[in-house]
Amino acid sequence: MNGRHSISGLLTRYVMFGFAAMWLLALVATALVLRSEQDELADITIQRTAQVFLPQIAADFRQRGADPVTLPIETGGTRRFDPVNRDEDAEDALIYRLLDGTGAALMRSAAPPGTIYPETAQQGHARTVSHVFYTTFPNHDGFVMQIGDLRSERAEAYRDSFLALLIPMLAILPLCWLLVGWIGRRALAPLDRLRSEIAQRGDTRLDPIDAGGQADELRAITASLNGFMIRLSTALEGERAFATSAAHELRTPVAVALAQVQRMRAEGSGADPARLIAIEEALKRMTRLVVRLLQMARAEAGIGLSETPQDIAGLLDLILDDSRRDPARAARLHVDLPDAPVLSRIDPDAFAMLSGNLIDNAFQHAPPDTAIHVALSPAGWLSVTNDSPVIAATELLRLTKRFQRGTVSGNGFGLGLCIVDTIARHTGGTFELSSPPEGRDSGFQAMFHAPPIKPVVRQS
Repeated sequence: MNGRHSISGLLTRYVMFGFAAMWLLALVATALVLRSEQDELADITIQRTAQVFLPQIAADFRQRGADPVTLPIETGGTRRFDPVNRDEDAEDALIYRLLDGTGAALMRSAAPPGTIYPETAQQGHARTVSHVFYTTFPNHDGFVMQIGDLRSERAEAYRDSFLALLIPMLAILPLCWLLVGWIGRRALAPLDRLRSEIAQRGDTRLDPIDAGGQADELRAITASLNGFMIRLSTALEGERAFATSAAHELRTPVAVALAQVQRMRAEGSGADPARLIAIEEALKRMTRLVVRLLQMARAEAGIGLSETPQDIAGLLDLILDDSRRDPARAARLHVDLPDAPVLSRIDPDAFAMLSGNLIDNAFQHAPPDTAIHVALSPAGWLSVTNDSPVIAATELLRLTKRFQRGTVSGNGFGLGLCIVDTIARHTGGTFELSSPPEGRDSGFQAMFHAPPIKPVVRQS
C-alpha cells in the first residue's frame, strides 16, 4: 500500500522533514565549526612559521652586511635585495616581511598584486583585505617578522573542505528516505493485516478477528471491532430469522385466502365479481412479495457457491420455460443461448433466483408489447435487456438498494435487483446496470458475470 495519504507515507514524510531540518542545522553548525577550526589552524601555522623563520631571515640579512635601519626595499623600481624562494609561486605561498624596531621594512618576499600589509607592526594577528598576517615580538636585535596568508587561499581551502563534507551528507538523504520508508512499512504491516481482515468481513462473514501477535494498540481496536461484529451478527441473524419466519407464516394463510377467492369466482357466488378480482390480484401480489422476502432472506444468508460446477446455460433454459408457458410473455421473449455448456460454481438455486428476478424485472418495467432480450455468452455473461427511457447513472446506483423501484407505476417491490446484487457479491461475480445499453439510444440492461470454470489441460 503506497498511497499518497497512507499512514506509512505520512510517517515517512514527517520523519524525513524532521530529519532534514536536523540535518540542515547540523550542516550549518558543522560549517561554522569547520570555518573556525580552519582559521584557527591557519593562524597557528603562520604564527609558528614566523617564530621559526625570524632567526634565519635576520641572520641572512646580517650576513649581507645591510644596515637594518637605512636599507631601502625598493629605489626607483629596482630592488636592492630580492626575496628568497624566487621560484615559488607568489600566488600560493606565504609572504613575509622583515621589519626593524620602527616598523620599516628591511626584507620581503614576492607578493601577489593587490597585497595590502598591516599599517602597524603590533605583535599578534592582523587581517587586511588581502591577507591574514602574524607579527612577532622583536628579537634581541630589534627585528620583527611578519608572515601573511592569502585570504582567498583560505576561502578556497574552506570551500574544498566543505564540499568534501557536503557531498557525502547529501547522499545520506535518499538513503534515509528509503530506510525510513522501509521501517514505516514494516512497523505498520500489522495495521495492513488488520485492514485486510476487516475488508474480508461483510454481511455473510462476521466472525471475530484473531488478535494473536498484534501490538497492544491494535489489540484494543480489534477487541472493539470484535464486540461490534458480535452485536451486529446477532442483530442481523435476528432480522433474517424474523423475515424468514414471517414469510413462511404468511405463505399458508395467503395461499388459503387466494384459493377461497378463486373458488368463489368459479362457483359464481353472489359477491361482486370486480371485488373478487381485486382481492385475487391483491393476494397474488402478496404471494409474490412473500416469495421475494424468502429469496431475500436466503440471499442474505449467504447462498451463492456450489461445490461442483454447474451448467448455467441448461439452468437458464429451464428457468425460461416458465416465461415460455405464458403466451403473453413468450411472444415478447427473445433468447440467445450458447450451444455448448457454460460452467460456473454458482449454486443452482442462487442462479435461478438471480436470473428469474432479472427476467421478472424486465417484464414488469418494460413498456407493454416490447421485446425482452435474454442472452448468455460462452464466457458466462448473462444479460437481460428491455426498452425503457434513459435512466441517470445516479438512479442506476440507487436501484440495487432494498425497496427501491425504478418507476412509480411499476408493479414490483424494489427487491429484485437487490437480491441479484446480494447474490452477485456472495458468489464473487460481477453485476452491472447500464442505460442505455451499448449501441442503443435508450433502454435498460442488467448484466451478471459468473466466472466460468476453465477446463484443466493435462500436458503429456
